[in-house]
Parts: sequence; C-alpha cells; structure tokens
Amino acid sequence: MKRVVLLSAVLLVGCGKRVSPESQPKARASSRPVTQEANKTQPKNKPEPEPEKKKTEPAKPKGKPTEATQTTGMVAAKLAYDAALYAAAARIYADELAAEEAKPAPSWVQLSYLHNELGRALDDFGQYDKALEHHQKSLAIWLKQLGPEHPDVATSYNNIGGVNNTKGEYDKALEYHQKSLAIWLKQLGREHPDVATSYRNIGTVHHKKAEYDKALEYCQKSLAIMLKQLGREHPDVATSYSNIGTVHHKKGEYDKALEHFQKALAIRLKQLGPEHPSVAMSYNNIGQGHHAEAEYDKALEYYQKSLAIKLKKLGSEHPSVATSYNNMAFVCKAKKDLAKAKEYWEKAHAIFLKRLGPSHPNTKLVKGQLDALKE
Repeated sequence: MKRVVLLSAVLLVGCGKRVSPESQPKARASSRPVTQEANKTQPKNKPEPEPEKKKTEPAKPKGKPTEATQTTGMVAAKLAYDAALYAAAARIYADELAAEEAKPAPSWVQLSYLHNELGRALDDFGQYDKALEHHQKSLAIWLKQLGPEHPDVATSYNNIGGVNNTKGEYDKALEYHQKSLAIWLKQLGREHPDVATSYRNIGTVHHKKAEYDKALEYCQKSLAIMLKQLGREHPDVATSYSNIGTVHHKKGEYDKALEHFQKALAIRLKQLGPEHPSVAMSYNNIGQGHHAEAEYDKALEYYQKSLAIKLKKLGSEHPSVATSYNNMAFVCKAKKDLAKAKEYWEKAHAIFLKRLGPSHPNTKLVKGQLDALKE
C-alpha cells in the first residue's frame, strides 16, 4: 500500500495548492506550486504555486502479513491509477470492494487494501469527503488487526492527513502526519522513503499555515532522504523539488523557486510523460514564476498548457482545473482584461463551490476576487 505525500494542489494556496487542492502526496498505502519572481513584491491576493501530492510504496509490514491478493480487476485498477485515470480506477476499486463485501467471509486484508486504494483514487479525482470515508474504514481495520504501531496504520494516518490538508483543515492534517511519522520512524528507521514522505507532508502543512521556514526545513529533510534512497530522477524527488520551489516562492525567492520547478518538470517529463497531471502542476508553477516576473504572456502560455492536461486527465470539474482558471484570471486582470478575468473566476468559483464547499479557503479567495470586480 502506498503513502501519501503532500504536495499536489491548488494554485492559489500553494501545494499543492494554489487555489485548489492539488499537490499533496500520499502514502502508498496510499497528494498540491507557485511560481517564482525575481525579487519583486508579490501583489496582494496573487495566486501561489501549488503544492503536490506524491505517492510512495509502503514498507514491508512487520507482524501479520497484509499483502492483498491482486485480482484481475485490482491489476486493472492499478494500471488505470498509474496512468492518471483516477475516475476509472475508482470505479474498478469500488466494484472490487463490493464483490469482496458480498462474500460470506470477506478477507480483512482485501477490505483494508481496497478501502485504502479506493480512497487514494477518489482523493486524486477530487472526491475528498468520499476519500476520507474510505481511508477511515481502512484505518479501523488495520488498527483492529495489526495494532496501533504497524506501518500500514501509519499509511492510513498519512493519507487521512493528506485529505484534511486538501480540505483546508491544517491542524487536523498536521496531527495525522505527526502520528504517521512517529510510527514510521520507530518501525522503519530515519532514512526510509516513507519517513521522507512524512517530512514532506508535514512541510506542506506548515507551508499552508504560512510557517515557511519550518516548511523548508521539513521539505529539505525529505529531499535528502529521497535522493539517497531513490536516486536523482525518481518522481518523488521531483515532488520534493516542487514543494521546495513553492516555499521559496512564498518567501519571495523567485529565482530559487523557478530553479526547483524546472528540475521537477525535467524529471516528470522523463519519468511520467508529457500528459501526466504532475507535469501539469509543473507547468502551472513555472507559469507562476513568469507571472511573478510580470511576464504575463509567458505565464498564460504555461497556465494554458497546464489546463489542457488537467481537462484531459482529470475532467472539467476537478478542483485543480479551478486552480488553473483562477491563475489565468489573475493574469487577465494584470493585463487589464477584466471581462476575461471575470469569466475565468466564475468558472473557478463554480467548481470550488461544488467540490470544496463555500467555507474552503480557495472558494472564499475566488469569491473575494469576483466581489472586488463588482466594486
């Protein structure tokens, strides 16, 4: 099972998340970037890069074996997930879960795995409340069967923390990520990739809480482990570069931010291909860098490349799509094209309102921009 990592998200918020939830990494039992500007003061209410979500394989559990039997459907679901076809993956996992639950004696191993994987797919598809429901069911099974200090329990804590971060519930997210880290440190050691995942996710939450020095500290600790254990071209390393870039952007260190975003993009293009959602995140973040430099045409070019991938891979109502609309609206506003800015913010607001609710920071941010246009 995998762990989540936090990165993945909204353009306005940062991580993943600028405005929307996008970049939060997940644990394998399983997330998320901003752009950089050259020593300029960022305009008030300007969109930020998105943090991201990344996934890493969980450690071999100690204690009871928890290897799920991979059915034909589960293999198909994993292939769909790895291809970023999250809706298809969720449908297949849901079918597999229903079939297992219908058996006279369902396997707790299968049930816990399927709830976890379904939660991951729903999270990436933007169905956060449903994702949280399945991660909590998986956690309940693992706690009962494996005890409170098993690595798979840490995986659930990590994934629940990732969803809470995306939902803007940062204190809850930090609580769950710290629980996860404590278990992984004890069970797996200080240099395990899952420990790096926890550091990165904790860093992402501190970023969202505007605690940038703490965020950078945790993200750099994560990167050091990832480089040592996974090598320089692993997608999780790209996620760490992206998250570090996002923090530098928030600190006004735009050249450093852009350097890290470009490193992340190079790895993702090579390892994931040109149409992966993580590549879209990198395009978004690089667009933010040009935006910060007042290079509006370049910024719009990268935002549009990001949006095209998101629409194709995630669908027209994913919160990450709203993040792109939001960022494009800010560029249009800077170019004095207020009619176009209004159009993009209306699209972003409709998606955020439907998928995240009226009280989410991203929904409020876009609503504030729309209200300002009326004044």
